[in-house]
Amino acid sequence: MRFNKTIKRISALGLGASMVGATIFGAMAADLSNYPSQYIKDGKFTGVLVVGDRAAAEDVIGVSDIVASLQFAATKPAGDVASTLTAENAWKVGSSTKILELSENIATGDSRETLRNITQFVDDGDLNALASGTVTNGKGDAPYNQYLYLLGPGGGNQVNTGYVVYTEDDNSVTDTFLYFKSGTEIGRYLLEFTTALESDVDDSAGAATTTGLYLTDFEDTDLEMFGKKYSIVTARRTSSTTNGGKNIKLTLMGGAVKDTLVEGSTKTYTIDGKDYEVTVDFVDSNSAKLTINGEATRDLLEGETDKLSDGTTIGVSEILYQDYAGGVHNVEFFLGAQKVELQDSDVSDVASSHALKVGDDTIDDAFVIIEGTNDNSSFKISRIHVNMTADDDFYVPVGGKLSENSDLDEPEVIFTNNWDFEYKGLSDELTETIEIETSGNKRYNLKFKDGDGEDVTLPLIEATAASVLEFGEKDKALINVENKTIAKDDYLILTDNSKNRGERKSYVLQYKGADKLSSDSHVVKFKNLGNGETIEQSYTNSTPLATLKIGGADYRVYVADTEMAGLQANDFGVWVDLDSSGGLVNNASTNITTWYGMEIGIQNASMIGGFSDTSNGVIVSFKTPDNTRDGGTTQDNVETLQATDYAVNLTSDSSTKVALAVLTGWTGGQKGTALSEKTPDGETNVQYTYTSYGAKITRNSPSSEPGTLKIDYPEKQTEALVYVTAKGATFSSVAEGGAVTIQRIDVGATKLASEVANINSVNSILVGGPCANAAAAEVMGNPADCTAGFTPGVGLVQVWDVGTGNVAMLVAGYAAADTRNAAAVVSNYQDYKSQFKGAKVEVKKVGSTLTVAEPSTAAPAMEEETTTE
Repeated sequence: MRFNKTIKRISALGLGASMVGATIFGAMAADLSNYPSQYIKDGKFTGVLVVGDRAAAEDVIGVSDIVASLQFAATKPAGDVASTLTAENAWKVGSSTKILELSENIATGDSRETLRNITQFVDDGDLNALASGTVTNGKGDAPYNQYLYLLGPGGGNQVNTGYVVYTEDDNSVTDTFLYFKSGTEIGRYLLEFTTALESDVDDSAGAATTTGLYLTDFEDTDLEMFGKKYSIVTARRTSSTTNGGKNIKLTLMGGAVKDTLVEGSTKTYTIDGKDYEVTVDFVDSNSAKLTINGEATRDLLEGETDKLSDGTTIGVSEILYQDYAGGVHNVEFFLGAQKVELQDSDVSDVASSHALKVGDDTIDDAFVIIEGTNDNSSFKISRIHVNMTADDDFYVPVGGKLSENSDLDEPEVIFTNNWDFEYKGLSDELTETIEIETSGNKRYNLKFKDGDGEDVTLPLIEATAASVLEFGEKDKALINVENKTIAKDDYLILTDNSKNRGERKSYVLQYKGADKLSSDSHVVKFKNLGNGETIEQSYTNSTPLATLKIGGADYRVYVADTEMAGLQANDFGVWVDLDSSGGLVNNASTNITTWYGMEIGIQNASMIGGFSDTSNGVIVSFKTPDNTRDGGTTQDNVETLQATDYAVNLTSDSSTKVALAVLTGWTGGQKGTALSEKTPDGETNVQYTYTSYGAKITRNSPSSEPGTLKIDYPEKQTEALVYVTAKGATFSSVAEGGAVTIQRIDVGATKLASEVANINSVNSILVGGPCANAAAAEVMGNPADCTAGFTPGVGLVQVWDVGTGNVAMLVAGYAAADTRNAAAVVSNYQDYKSQFKGAKVEVKKVGSTLTVAEPSTAAPAMEEETTTE
């Protein structure tokens, strides 16, 4: 007997059950939502686009459109890219017009900006957790507002706490920190009723009496403090006579779960992923007993709590008991409870008499003030304050929270534990690097970016003998004084002083000599050290000889008075109007302004008087100019704090090596002091500091070689990122837009199917289905029916992980027009982001509109059975 076996055919739910040249159950982890990132690495396209050897015109057009689209995804930033931090459920300390500035660590005095300098308080306009609310009881409605006063009520006069500074913490870690000083106020929480919350004064039976201690109308009311809901479970006067009865004690309870159960009932609750089975064992007139996960509580009165073995607290807030058959026996409770006690012995003053109490613990550094009135028949509350104080020096690190500080002995000092101070470091700004570096051990060079953003290396000094140096380098002087003769190969600094300080453009030229007047084409020559170009300027026997036009400014060139006859010889000496003022000023020195606006002053200690070599050193100062301190012709760079200048003295030592030393109080901008430098644990011979502008200064001081200096200078003032956060706050970093470089997709990236030896060894985009594209057929497992799974009028886009670390994406359709529609969607994937996801989508054209959707599914149909002959 012969068996003829036909193949069971299954109507495809997707394309190719045995796709991707893998097993029939090959993985499909790839997702269209990631497109085109699978094909872009380091901003460059890494893959192939494949069409069939006899591709239809529509397929060719489709693959061309996809290439054009991918070209704009194949980019990399043209330079450094800054990023912006965004936050949800948090308020950044600052405003649209005022940032929190980095405070400076200086040797004497202070240069600080505190949280309180930004704003006095935070309210519901800044943070939803401080939303206004209303307490309702039998006496009426009592609306209230909430505030967090930064650094407490006295914070306005404090400059020694609540600021961000570069320093060393108690664990010898050196970095920028949000710092709170021991014994100073962190903040003050205020709940203020706009209509006083009122209660009758009752006895224990609820009857009104002037000697009563029960403030019954306050009880069983709810209020939210910093986004956390609390119920007042007991409200009492502690005495009817002390301070005329103007005293109060409130017990509040809040928690993860609040519910009411009948005696004998059981219910399960989930807190932080853990189940708690609660059974009410017993309820009587004033107490209740419960069992949680088999663990029994003690007998609990209203307002009492008990702690389970896992640390979870349960508290009873109210008991409803009717002492007759069938009467109500209910208990209201909090699971995961926090019990808070607020007490004040005299509500008529604003002094604190009691510390905050949380659970069974007295929080020594949180002080309660309750303001109100009492006439022995009616008790009113107008304000509730909690002043929070640091019990140690607190250093909040980058990425840290105050509540997580290891020195915080009582985290409950942060009232409600439903908010925090978080420090996210300094804002991410673009920076330029300015350096004083060595060339061997006998030379110092200054590196910076000039007025066109070009890198410049300028020789500063060269040690020529023990304790003797030359300004610039040997036989090539550095000239930054206008009446100093510039000889061939000398360096000169040009800065356009007609602009505001901080916005000026500076350039460094090297004088390359001149042709004598009698030559056929007499020119003066300068080399631009930034772009490397040589400037050749024709001159005439006049005053000035010539004018250099650089960076939008004119710099006049004169023959030096001492060399008037020199025009008859090559390479005569010149003077240059270094500041573009239109003339020469004796002894006028020119500073450098870098690309991002730092001002560098260079002073040869004996240059001004005698123009000779110096044994006194060269002083280099670094300044952030600002109009408030430096005059109206200066850029408005900073908001409040004036960045302290940094100055160094460059000398030649006794071994004919160059040396670098920090100066104190040399410039007016140093305020008679200097920035304090820190050396982190684990590092040697290196010091760091920051200016309030955000310039990071790194000074290397090796023991036997010359020291060096590096300054990372921001494009704009750095912001200290401090947030007041509510529970559940989230942060995300978004790169700011900037210039990008488009990286060309290489010629040859588009191939015919026959030109790809192993389609699974590359990232591929396959345009055209298996009937037209052999590579697509291979990826799909070479289906017997190449039209299986395709429907007329429907295009398909499908992606697979081919199991080799690569992906394959099919762009195809039943007909060529369907393929072109699918390719149009891929080319414009950004327009279909919400639908372009999953392993596969269908594309349909309705009129002139393309629609994208998940594929329709149908049950597989068995079409043929096995037969025998």
